[in-house]
Order: sequence, then C-alpha cells, then structure tokens
Amino acid sequence: MTQLDTAAHRTAVVEALGVLGSGPEERFDRITRMTQEAFGVPLTFLNLVHHDVVTAQSTQGWQQGGSAPAEQVFCSTTVLSNEPMVVPDATLDPRFSHLAAVTEQGIRFYAGAPLSMLDGTRVGTLCIMDATPRELSAEDLDLLRDLARWAERELGHAIDRGRVRRVLDGLVPEPVDVPGYDVDTLVVRREDGGGDVVDWRVASDGALHVTIGAVAAAGRASGLLASAVRGAVVARTETAMQDAIGGLEAQITADLSAADAVGSLFHLRLDPASGHVVHGDAGHGLAVLVRSDGTNRVLHSLDLPLGLQPDAIPRSPDEFDLEPGDRLVLCTEGVLALRDVGHLDALADLVRSEPDGAAVVERVRSLVPSGDLVQDVTVVVVARH
Repeated sequence: MTQLDTAAHRTAVVEALGVLGSGPEERFDRITRMTQEAFGVPLTFLNLVHHDVVTAQSTQGWQQGGSAPAEQVFCSTTVLSNEPMVVPDATLDPRFSHLAAVTEQGIRFYAGAPLSMLDGTRVGTLCIMDATPRELSAEDLDLLRDLARWAERELGHAIDRGRVRRVLDGLVPEPVDVPGYDVDTLVVRREDGGGDVVDWRVASDGALHVTIGAVAAAGRASGLLASAVRGAVVARTETAMQDAIGGLEAQITADLSAADAVGSLFHLRLDPASGHVVHGDAGHGLAVLVRSDGTNRVLHSLDLPLGLQPDAIPRSPDEFDLEPGDRLVLCTEGVLALRDVGHLDALADLVRSEPDGAAVVERVRSLVPSGDLVQDVTVVVVARH
C-alpha cells in the first residue's frame, strides 16, 4: 500500500475499535499507570493515530483524551515502524528538536512502542517522556514491548463480536439475475469472524464474476482480512482474468504477510451468451464441474496461495464451457468438513442427487450443525438451463 493508503487503513481500523471519545477506561489507565511506575517517568501515554491527529486514549501526567496534530507528536513517527523508538535527548535530534513538546514544554527524553492489531495495522503507541535525557537498556526495551503487547490485547478486545458481525454481514453480496442461469448460494459465518471470501456480481459487459476463497489468520483477523480481500476483488470486476489475481495479490499481500496469514482464491468470469468460463485459482482447489451426463471434473489448482507464488512464475488461468444442464459448484473447507461430504467427489454425488442448485444449497444447509461453527460454510452453485 502507498503511504496514503496505509494512513487511511489505519484510520479505518482505529475508528472500528470504537474507543475514541469514550472517556477514561480503567483497562487502559491501568496500563499507563503501571508503565509510569515501571520507568519512573512523569509522563506516559497510550496514543491512537488517526487522520492527521494523535489522541491520548489514556495518559498519566497529561490531559486525558487530548489531541494534537500528528506532525507535532513523536508518536506519528513511532507508528511507522515495527520496533520501539528511543530518543535519548530530543534537543539533539533534528527530527524532533523543533516540536512544541521540546521547545515549549521542555521534553528531552522519549521512548515509544508501536501498537499493532491482528491484521498487522499499527494504530498507535505506548510511550514515555521525561524532561531529563535518558537511555534505555535492552531489558528496559523488552519491558516496554511487553507492556505494549498488553495494550494491544486490550485494544483488540474492543473489536467486539458485534462489530465483527457487521463487517462479516457486509461481505455477503446481493443475489444476481443472469438470464439462462441459476446462481444459488449459501454463506454461514462463524459468530466471531471466520475468513471465507465470497463475491458474485455482473460486470458492465454482462459477464458473471464469481469469487470464493478463504483467509487463515489468528483470532478475528481472518474476518477483517477477508473483507480487505473482497474489496480488492470488487475493484477488479472489469479487469481481464490474466491480470485480476495478480493485481489483487499485489494489493493485499503486504496485509496478509503482516498478519502472518494465508489466503486462497478461486475467481471466474462466465460469458452468459456462450457459457465460456475463464478462471484462475490461487491455491484454493475447491471447485467441481458436474456435467449433465452425470460425470464430474474436479478443477484442481496448479498455482500457490496468494502471496506465495514466485514472481518468476505467472498465474495460469484455465477455461472450459458450461453446457446446458451442467452445474459448477464452488465451496470452502467448511463444506468438506460437514457430515456426509468430506471430499469433492462426495460433493459431486450430492449435486447429482438433487434436482437443481437451490436444492443443493438446502441440502448443504441441513448438514450445518447448530451452535458455534468451527469453520465458515460457503457454497456457490452456478447452473446453466
């Protein structure tokens, strides 16, 4: 992402935390108090960086909830790095010697650790300041990092299930109408945010685009990253197949890497007039074509997941014709985990046993267990009349 994109993404995540303007919270104040006591400094801050502003979500020795322009605050530099920043004497550092905190308020020492969310987005800092120059030992830096990890956990808890639920609900597109075809779908999400990616839409030239995939990451990051991947998919609705996955990969690989996440994707473009399908598969491999004569063909993936394909090896789109009576079934791992499914050949058997795509979807729905899901369950059936 560009620097502008990164700042906009950071702002969106900070706003999603839902803590700005919420007033003092003991869970954050406990962290800044302990940080102040541990380092024996007059000032500690848990700051959030958003738009062009830095807001003190919690502070000891300063105004709670106060904000300052980002260009006047040490933390706007700290948040750009993965590692803590230490400024032993700000009056001797040309990056900061002009700041009002230094020239007007007498700050000499600063140390801050960036605060990152599960998707890798750095949203703020935990920092300490003093009017006396200081140095930090390696053990001091380790302590600051540990306290920052505590702050990250508390901020992460602020993205509660309700907020994640709203993000996930926004991932399911509206039904589409394609003359001569049925597009039947089922998307069942985990309550705490699974990572299935799904999209279907009709492009301006009348072609049907269908995408299905998954993001595997720690905690609730899967659902948030799935949202980012779907956004990248939607932005490429008018892009030729040979360029679509490569462009999407270039956009979201950094986010996946930062969250130590893996993403897979199957993306197709169907010309309704001819039934011709062009598709690309980035390590997903969960698609099966069931022909009108009862035979089936698993569309195996030859490419690696998103971000793992070597630059020297281009993505390899494939193609086939969807004939009258044929049904193409796309799914995620959650479908194969259902009772009586288990693998793609069994899914093809299920498809053959039902009269149409709507019945296939209802059959799969009946197999979804009640209660909390271990995985999202997503299936898309595209049938030609």
